[in-house]
Amino acid sequence: MLWLALHLPNLPFDALGLDPAATDAWVVVERQKRQEQVIATSATALAFGVRIGMRRSAAQALAANLHVAKRQPEQELAMLASLASWAMQFTPTVCIDPPSGLLLEIQGCLGYFKGLPRLLGLVSNDLQALALEAHYGLAPTPLAASWFAQLGIMPVYASNAGWQEALAQLPLAYLPIPERTRQQLLDLGLREFGELKKLPSSGLALRFGVDLLDLLGKATGNQPDPRQPFVPPNHFERHLVLNWHIDHVEALGFVIRRLLVELAAFLIGRGLGVQQVMFHLLHEGGAYTKLPLGFGKLTRSAENMFAIARERLTRCHLPASVHGLVLLADKLHRLDSEAIDLFGDSQTHADFDLLQARLCARLGEAAIHQLACVADHRPERAWGTKADTTTAPATLPDIRPGWLLAQPIALQTRNGQPWYGEPLTQLGHAERIETGWWEGESVARDYFQAQGPSGRRYWIYQQRLDGAWFLHGLFG
Repeated sequence: MLWLALHLPNLPFDALGLDPAATDAWVVVERQKRQEQVIATSATALAFGVRIGMRRSAAQALAANLHVAKRQPEQELAMLASLASWAMQFTPTVCIDPPSGLLLEIQGCLGYFKGLPRLLGLVSNDLQALALEAHYGLAPTPLAASWFAQLGIMPVYASNAGWQEALAQLPLAYLPIPERTRQQLLDLGLREFGELKKLPSSGLALRFGVDLLDLLGKATGNQPDPRQPFVPPNHFERHLVLNWHIDHVEALGFVIRRLLVELAAFLIGRGLGVQQVMFHLLHEGGAYTKLPLGFGKLTRSAENMFAIARERLTRCHLPASVHGLVLLADKLHRLDSEAIDLFGDSQTHADFDLLQARLCARLGEAAIHQLACVADHRPERAWGTKADTTTAPATLPDIRPGWLLAQPIALQTRNGQPWYGEPLTQLGHAERIETGWWEGESVARDYFQAQGPSGRRYWIYQQRLDGAWFLHGLFG
């Protein structure tokens, strides 16, 4: 087996929709015992001297304008679940590695992706598109791969000795073992994993317990380390609690785009698409505003979905400040046949369905109409418009033209043939229409397809009462 571990060092920021590279100084804090401690810092806060592990009060003393956000473990786990669904495009075996990692078993899919370098390149490109920083680890055991990723070590996996050598050099100070045990090992002069591995197992078990031996065995592959495979949900639901209140719809764009990018990653990993989603904009007291988005057709392109959202926001009115969002996509459909990247193909031609959806989002569905067939044999009454743009209009039969004149044109006859700049010869049999007598608008006509020497095709009819000829439509 070969495990690829992904460690997201900025997950506390990413799950809150914050940018760790922003110019403002931000920290994420978590209550540990009776005090709040810094668990993540932005680059600006780091420049002020703020460090992970500091108390909140000490960090605020170093940076006067420091912004503080409380850690949201539920949102971090939800984001990991979304990324696990995204990772399933590379391998069916994906495991969540709390608190901030994923494990991908990739041995069986290396041939499909034409080797390890290309697979790593695809993973890296997608994570960059998601604006996520990740550290990678590679090893035959999931625990060793996870350690490598957390420490930012990517061993050269050219042979079995490559990863074992890297594992032996891991410092014990950074491994997830109890602090008391770590200190005892340091007191014995042990600094690296390889030094610990050389000690007799019976002595280690007697002095430090079997848990340490199990840890060594799982890391080296001598002990089984079963992991629970991730099972993707049958819908997408993402909650995001904001650390600031939004009073204007324009400011919602960044947060909504972030959630739609996460949705797109989820859909790509599952081979799915959506035609509509629902946002809930959360207000104080449990109230919320619904923001439905329809895309005109199945899609998984983040850019296309955000284009609709941007238009829809122009018609949205906020009754109160927004302090959280919920994105729900509960109707998912297979979209395996459409190859598309995370943000869509910018080189494709204009998409009529997307244009229609954007117009609906900006003007409202009642303002957009499309042609529809009406149950009436008279051609001038056999069409109309409807506001429902979600269903395709019925196709015309081959005997009817796509271009119907606003008013029939009376035709002259020469040598017994109807004439319209050229003699018109009837093709095939007549289509007889006799209807409308009960409405006082009776018609009795024989319709023909006709063609002239130029090759143009016409739709003409002859009045059954007086034999007069008329031109009623043109074929393309």
